Amino acid sequence: MFEQFSLVLSALYVVQGVLGLAEQRIYTTAQRASEPLLSRLHLVSSIAFTVCGIASASWVHWNGIPTTWYPTILACGMLVSILVQGRMYRAMGVSHSPVIDRVSALLQ
Repeated sequence: MFEQFSLVLSALYVVQGVLGLAEQRIYTTAQRASEPLLSRLHLVSSIAFTVCGIASASWVHWNGIPTTWYPTILACGMLVSILVQGRMYRAMGVSHSPVIDRVSALLQ
């Protein structure tokens, strides 16, 4: 059960990272220039979460979970991503992910 939960969290890491990378492409240069440090932190964390999610899923699939605390560690890592993204939204003056607007525009 811990292994399946860890795999799901690893998949969420990948999704979170890819969505963060997609957001970086949507933000304008002016938006990124208003908070350059936070913008770079968001980009680096998106890349790191994508890589960590893939590496974590691979590790769990081939070797099992290293400790029963592993799912908890993954969940705490997801909290970091959520906090960085929330801070980024507040700094850019947006209420939600711009990816949501793009997807809803495509669906209509």
